[in-house]
Amino acid sequence: MGLIARQTFKASVASYTGVALGTFTLLFLFPAYLTQDQIGLLRIVLNAAGMFSTLAVLGIPQVSVKYFPFIQDKDAYRAYATMLYVVSAIGVILFYLIFLVFETPVTRFYARNARELTDYYYLVWIITAINTLYITAASYARMNQRIVVPSAIKDVGVRVLTILFFLGIIFQWYEFDVFLNLQIVIYLLALAAVLWYNHRLAPFRPSSDFRRLKLGLKGVVSFGLFSVLTSTASIVVTTIDSLMIGGMINLGDAGIYVIASYIGLVIEMPKRSLNAIAGPLLSESWKNQDIETINHVHSRSALNQIIFGGGLLLLIWAAIDGIFYLMPNGEVYSSGKYVVLFIGLAKLTDLAFGLTAEIISFSPKYRYNLFLLLLLAGIAVVSNYLLIPVYGITGAGLATLISYVVYNLLSYWLMKREFGITPFNHKTAKAFALVGVAFMMVHLTDTDMHVLVISAIRVGLATALLVGGVMYLGLSADFGQLYELSRKFFQKFTKK
Repeated sequence: MGLIARQTFKASVASYTGVALGTFTLLFLFPAYLTQDQIGLLRIVLNAAGMFSTLAVLGIPQVSVKYFPFIQDKDAYRAYATMLYVVSAIGVILFYLIFLVFETPVTRFYARNARELTDYYYLVWIITAINTLYITAASYARMNQRIVVPSAIKDVGVRVLTILFFLGIIFQWYEFDVFLNLQIVIYLLALAAVLWYNHRLAPFRPSSDFRRLKLGLKGVVSFGLFSVLTSTASIVVTTIDSLMIGGMINLGDAGIYVIASYIGLVIEMPKRSLNAIAGPLLSESWKNQDIETINHVHSRSALNQIIFGGGLLLLIWAAIDGIFYLMPNGEVYSSGKYVVLFIGLAKLTDLAFGLTAEIISFSPKYRYNLFLLLLLAGIAVVSNYLLIPVYGITGAGLATLISYVVYNLLSYWLMKREFGITPFNHKTAKAFALVGVAFMMVHLTDTDMHVLVISAIRVGLATALLVGGVMYLGLSADFGQLYELSRKFFQKFTKK
């Protein structure tokens, strides 16, 4: 298994552990003790803070990946690390001013259907500031070729703390508003943990000698500006649906939507981990004009993501009725069933096109990605505005699918035209066909049984078709190696 596969596997362990904890919390813990309105309020606050912190960091993660390979000198490294924290501090101050300026129009948008949200406007700002510093600290760790621990802190640590603090709700030690404000403590602890890790890894020694960066970082300002704009467009697409539902319908429907969309979003986990380690390799390959390596990584990532992402969506859809049956108040949240499907298909579309967006972002044509993402954001906003009043939360899911299909098709066309790079080959065609046939077989199974029985049968059938098909067709070397690794581990464990 190569470097990318090993690093992706390690980061994916943390990601999927976090997914398991998040699934338990959001699908089983919260619905048992919170109302749909409370869930909607909590998730909108956190989603908004996540969106603004991605913008307030002012392109630091992207700049670090693209330009850090040019930093060779130790003193330049210290100056660059200092620049990361200085820029993020500027971003925090800048977005504080933006929050003040736009407080009135934002609160007016939510005043009719989600008035409770206006009382926690301050909370969005505070978590934004903390999360901005966290992203910067995680970028510092990535500079030192470490991605797993920061990922584990965010994906696992935050969720464990959320569960621990939620005990106060379960045992009625405090009310929901206290738990909501305790999110500040959770994110502060996560920030402290990653800063401590960075100190143990490579103690931060500030330097203001930024002159050492001029030769190696030519064009960093323009690239940083484009990164901010592309991040703005990208994060709008991932959060605008829940934010618009809260204002256009109500917090209750927003709560149902975030739970349903979370189930669908699970399938994108492999790409999050892959991007973290593949980014530096793509940057280095573009620096050396190594198109062959880029094409190889691209096609291999697309194939694996179709298999793993498509397999996850297949298993989720096979078990979806059983999931809602087991959920507390599942009959209420089952109205988001087709949100799960549309969000899952949207993310599968993104996975199927491999590293298209990332390749464009690190290429000499990186500016094109801005226009593509702005188009994506525009389609997302307009389609949500048109479809939510007609189809409710299902319309928001459909809007996301439409946006991703258009964006990825245009991105693929551009990359093919400019660089002659494509993620598709005969193996990806077989993988698509396998997932499609398995989906049809699962969908056509008899439903005249108890919901848990039919869900179990569908999951078993989906697993057999997918694993058997991949192994029989010999689609992925990484899949085969992962299977062997899992088999040996299981044998070793059972012997003990």
